[in-house]
Amino acid sequence: MSRFGPKHRKIPVPKRHGVRDPLKRLAEKEAAIKDKINNPPKECDVQEVSQRFKRFVQLKEQANRPQPRGERHDRAQPKLKIGTTVVQKLPKETEESFLGRASQIQRDRKEEADFGLKFGVEVERNETTGAIKVRKRKGVEVDDMLKKRMKLRDGKPGKRAAKAKKMTFTEKKAQKQQKEQERKHQEEELLLKEYQYDYVPFGEVVQGPPTLKTLPRRANRQEGASRPASKRLLLHSLVDPQPAEDEQPKAKKRKGKKAPPPKVDLKGKRKKLPVATRMKIESEQQNVIEMYRKLKKKVNQ
Repeated sequence: MSRFGPKHRKIPVPKRHGVRDPLKRLAEKEAAIKDKINNPPKECDVQEVSQRFKRFVQLKEQANRPQPRGERHDRAQPKLKIGTTVVQKLPKETEESFLGRASQIQRDRKEEADFGLKFGVEVERNETTGAIKVRKRKGVEVDDMLKKRMKLRDGKPGKRAAKAKKMTFTEKKAQKQQKEQERKHQEEELLLKEYQYDYVPFGEVVQGPPTLKTLPRRANRQEGASRPASKRLLLHSLVDPQPAEDEQPKAKKRKGKKAPPPKVDLKGKRKKLPVATRMKIESEQQNVIEMYRKLKKKVNQ
């Protein structure tokens, strides 16, 4: 098989143009690095960017820079004034949406006016931020005249106000509880004052500790064994003789036996009635029988 091309391929090698002057080469090398020897950077924290990056930044700024065009004369957009608010049509806004927006603003202003008239306030709106501020309206003489006229028409001044102030059951209950708590609080304060402050008049002399004249409840009553120094001795009988009746314990009164409860007939139609009702009916029945017997005796006589 035959081969295309030259049979003997020539290998490229660098051509030697002789030996260059070493002194000249050294001078060129020193000239290339003379600005970098003994030349520290002015700002240590700043690193310069490459030239390629600088060219990239320039191209970016040039692309973002607006191109100068011919001046455009825009038409004046239509406006509507609603109260103190000016509604202007936005660019590329349809006529229908513009009128709808104006109608909504008009409804809002009407609601604000009705609210101010109802509660006697003035609604202030900041057109730039949209913030709403409510300010109390100054008094008008006509309002005072109408109030007086309404009071005179009722017959008694302040009658409507009294009706309006009528409290509900829960409010009355809460007020009653509050008064009760205040009363308890006042009593506690009085007790604290009584125990905290001891009034001692000037020049008072105390001869001894106070004595308790009133004994506690059930102090004379002995329960169980006699207490120390409470039993009378023979010496006591000589010094302070007492009659024998006092020494003898009082005989306990005998209590009579309790009468047995009356028997109730549990037969007949009344067996399902309560016991008290059944006894009441039977007593009335006995009274009627006695009255009938007395009447018969009178007739026979």
